[in-house]
Amino acid sequence: MDEHLQDYLRSIGITEGVTATYPSCEVCAGTQHRVLVERVMADGGISRCLPIVACTHCGFIFQSPRFNKLFYDTYYNRYYRLMLFGDTQPERDFIHDQIRRGEHLCRNLIHRFTAPGRLLDVGCSAGGLMVPFAKRGWEVLGTDPDLAYVEFGKSRLGLCIEPVSAEDMVLPPAHFDLIIINGSLEHVFDVNEVLARCRPACKPGAMLLIEGRAWNHGIGNGHFTHNHRRYLTARSIELLMLKHGWNPVVSTEDALCGPTRPGAVFVLGKASAALDVLAIDAEIRNGRRDDVESLRQRLVHVEGAA
Repeated sequence: MDEHLQDYLRSIGITEGVTATYPSCEVCAGTQHRVLVERVMADGGISRCLPIVACTHCGFIFQSPRFNKLFYDTYYNRYYRLMLFGDTQPERDFIHDQIRRGEHLCRNLIHRFTAPGRLLDVGCSAGGLMVPFAKRGWEVLGTDPDLAYVEFGKSRLGLCIEPVSAEDMVLPPAHFDLIIINGSLEHVFDVNEVLARCRPACKPGAMLLIEGRAWNHGIGNGHFTHNHRRYLTARSIELLMLKHGWNPVVSTEDALCGPTRPGAVFVLGKASAALDVLAIDAEIRNGRRDDVESLRQRLVHVEGAA
């Protein structure tokens, strides 16, 4: 592991048992990429060398190198909330914001369902987004690896939340009417494993909503942080859905969760048959992709842009 990566790991205090690889594109398995941003903001407001790249075939944006699962399990369970908020326990304002965002989301989605159903929130944190659904008669289940936030959601909000990373979820087959993954898919270790576990848990015709926020948020702030493993756009979310068995029906930057998370993009998909590798490649070649040069042009005022 080179000195730049060791410097980054020392800066956040996780060094034991950490390894790094240079992954292929998680969408198309492409091995050619272009560096978009060379340095990102780490804790303490200090930039570190941890490149963000884009696949030259489909435009998928991701962090490279990538560390092993042990690193991410340790980071999200012990450090993530502490570094973001200065405390491992949920703050009152954070919980209230989650519930308000859940109310906006519920109002924007439930007209698509004829009756209350079953909801899964992957990476739910304390589970506040599920509260408005539960109040309307939905059966809700959340998963999250952050033990303190899970315990808060269970004991204080009365929610059913399992303390597990998204890659390790064990879900009942053909059970859920709606799955939501709001922002957390940009953090998981293995995005394909997560979606592969979610798809069999869907009822026929069930819906999946994915929110991506890190790309527009980083551009708006003028810098990217070290917390995101990938940066989802509407096109990349659509391709991931098609790959794993959902047909995208709505792609929008409308604030489905309200105004407190500006820059988010949402894609809503309906359960269908998964596309094979050739069909995904055809989608990419027919224009369902992000152009790397266009991505680069958006980074003029971003710190660390290549």
